[in-house]
Amino acid sequence: MKTLITVLIVVIIAAAVWLFLQPQQQSVTISPSESTVREFTVEGSPFKFVPNEIRVQQGDTVRIVFNNVQGTHDFVLDAFNVRTEIIQGGESQTIEFVADQNDKFEYYCSIGNHRAMGMVGTLTVE
Repeated sequence: MKTLITVLIVVIIAAAVWLFLQPQQQSVTISPSESTVREFTVEGSPFKFVPNEIRVQQGDTVRIVFNNVQGTHDFVLDAFNVRTEIIQGGESQTIEFVADQNDKFEYYCSIGNHRAMGMVGTLTVE
């Protein structure tokens, strides 16, 4: 009788361990009324942004982490009335907005002639 009880206890413990180690299936449903947060890191260095093209869906909340790699720069996106402060190399700032307009929009550095020298990029909202 003791052997049967011991075997049952071992089987129950083994089954519990097996269930615990099984991957858990999880699903996330986003209702149409919820916007998606899309986060991008944009690096600024002399006369360029990397990446220089960003694509999002209309209604997305867009979060841009602007890392200034070298020099003095800012990140400006007039269409959504967002801009970072002017920051030095090694500094970063984050901006966030809702992409509620459908089109292509230019972002740029407003320091001196940086924009004219090619420090621009395009946000495409589809």
